[in-house]
Amino acid sequence: MIAEACFHLQHRAHRRRLGALLEELEVANVPATLDRAFRRDVFDWLDKYADHVSDWADGCLVVLCEHVSAPAVWTYDREFATTWRLPDGSGVPLAVS
Repeated sequence: MIAEACFHLQHRAHRRRLGALLEELEVANVPATLDRAFRRDVFDWLDKYADHVSDWADGCLVVLCEHVSAPAVWTYDREFATTWRLPDGSGVPLAVS
């Protein structure tokens, strides 16, 4: 998620570089029309992992992997490889492992 990246990239120049990289790579945006079922699935996922330190962004990324065809999550958060699972129980597809 771009929101998560921007949280970690606190300097203006870094955020601009991220924007330029996304333009250069022609990264597609997630449709803004995600429905109630998506939100419900994220809340269900958050409930499932309530005993861990998860947040809305983590839940959205994981659930999005099931709602959108073949995305890969680019993250350095270990939980995506070690703990988080898609709602169907399978592992989160990672772009960088």
